Amino acid sequence: MTSALNDALVSTWVTGWSRCRNYEVHHDGAVHAALRGDLQSGDRQEAEWSGQEGQEAGHEWEYILANPDEAALKAVSAEVQNNPGRLLTVVGTPPTVPADVPLRAISSDEVLMVVDMGGQDVEAPIVPEEFAAEVRRNDPDWFLLTITSTDQHPQGEGAVAARGRVAAVDGYAVFDRIWTAPVFRRQGLGSLVMRYLASLVLEHDVEKGLLVAGADGQALYGHLGWTELAAVTVYGAAQDENRNPSHSDAD
Repeated sequence: MTSALNDALVSTWVTGWSRCRNYEVHHDGAVHAALRGDLQSGDRQEAEWSGQEGQEAGHEWEYILANPDEAALKAVSAEVQNNPGRLLTVVGTPPTVPADVPLRAISSDEVLMVVDMGGQDVEAPIVPEEFAAEVRRNDPDWFLLTITSTDQHPQGEGAVAARGRVAAVDGYAVFDRIWTAPVFRRQGLGSLVMRYLASLVLEHDVEKGLLVAGADGQALYGHLGWTELAAVTVYGAAQDENRNPSHSDAD
């Protein structure tokens, strides 16, 4: 199994990422598309796809390409330009956008990272008595982990302290929405969530882990053995303003 950047690897990440978020996803050759529910201004809540085709209120298509050539870049940029609110994400070396392609970069601080799952512990980590772990198993093959405080914690019982998601896709573990509440940070919960999710997904035959990390998460994942594989750059229509879409947010 390769961890080199290619279209198949990006397709796997898009599938797992979309699965963890209940996004509709389509693969058409080298163009991968997800119907996102968190792209509208002020709408950062988790959205459940209703099963209807096409664009819904608060939902927009995002197209994801791996190291696209100029022809692919122009073809997808036309869709984005004709449908403001849609996005093009390039995984790999940020392309030189031709002058006649009406796109502008609106986010460039995320990276695709990879890890060898063979080095992960198959046993769930011990959760400190100040916290409790709840696991929800979802079909097909993804897990939601929520860490809450107990009455042993100074914050009291029942506060959501941290959470994360992971999906098993074709031998890969795709991690997503790894988050710690501000008041609970610097208590080791980020590492706890990653280790716990790894133990869950290793119930499946996975060899490599994938995730997209923002600037804040890259140091944590690097400390846990993850390595940077490729840049993730998001483009929007020329008229789109004040947008900073994320592939790693948890809200």
